[in-house]
Amino acid sequence: MVVKPLLSSSRTVSIRKLYELYPKLSDDQSTNWQAVLDNAHILNVPADTVLAAAGTACTDFMLLLDGTVRIYQDAEDGREMTLYRIAPGDACLMSLNSLLHDRPFRANASAETDISLILFKVEDFQEAMRVSEAFRMLILTSLADTVCTIVQNFYTTAFEPLDMRLACYLGRLFERRQSDSLDITHQELSQELGTTREVVSRLLKKLEQQQCIVLKRGKILVGENRQMPGKS
Repeated sequence: MVVKPLLSSSRTVSIRKLYELYPKLSDDQSTNWQAVLDNAHILNVPADTVLAAAGTACTDFMLLLDGTVRIYQDAEDGREMTLYRIAPGDACLMSLNSLLHDRPFRANASAETDISLILFKVEDFQEAMRVSEAFRMLILTSLADTVCTIVQNFYTTAFEPLDMRLACYLGRLFERRQSDSLDITHQELSQELGTTREVVSRLLKKLEQQQCIVLKRGKILVGENRQMPGKS
């Protein structure tokens, strides 16, 4: 993992941002918690960096300050399936499972964008769980939120047709990026939905025929029929 430590002046700004993103942690002003925080590393990591691979030991716990991390699994046929994403304010369920039970990481994690994070070694994570009620509550809340997200994703995958899932996902991307153009490939969409590139290409062509989208190389544009199927 290629990382760039932050300077001490930037560290002060990052700690302030940590408390803005995870406000419950600012309630703990104890000496024990401050000692844990002093041991933590604040790092910059470039996009596309692999942070963890399935089957490897998890030796750190991170709290994200900027950017997005994608958690996904590989299928035997080479497909990928996105499980969830970590944004600032979230915690990683797979990391927690690995650290709390001393098990290998059960998925893959990669930086989807440039990220900055605060990194706790496993010993400091365990100490924080022991001495800080605010930290423990953060972990419990994150566990509940992530489990709900995964259950919802499972329901969507199991019961919604793939063409509907694709259309709704594109609609969310257009809305999130507030743009009529998406820089995304068919392969990236297939990894997101847990299917093959060929299936995604066929479904995108169908959406284009319905004038919902316009396909360009590496881009998807909003079509004349701006109402995506399944969107109200």
